[in-house]
Amino acid sequence: MKRPKSNTQVENLIGKGGYVEVYKGCLPNHQLVAVKRLTRGTTDETIGDFLSELGIMAHVNHTNTLKLVGYGVEGGMHLVLELSEKGSLASVLYGSKEKLP
Repeated sequence: MKRPKSNTQVENLIGKGGYVEVYKGCLPNHQLVAVKRLTRGTTDETIGDFLSELGIMAHVNHTNTLKLVGYGVEGGMHLVLELSEKGSLASVLYGSKEKLP
């Protein structure tokens, strides 16, 4: 049986698509983060894609990429990333009037 989402989860959901949901969170040191959660009903292929993304993000150091803060595998697979002040790339490309520098 699927557990219903709490109000906090619904309020903090900032994006979803494919096989992930992304939530806004705050660490104990007050750093704002995006938590990317692999959703249920996944296949070996989606788990492999998710782990590949983790490996890439852990090794890429570029000014235009989000920094990996951490990850978790207990209770599901999660990536913890710095939260972008400008939102997602999709929101800038399709929804925002703001120009990228």
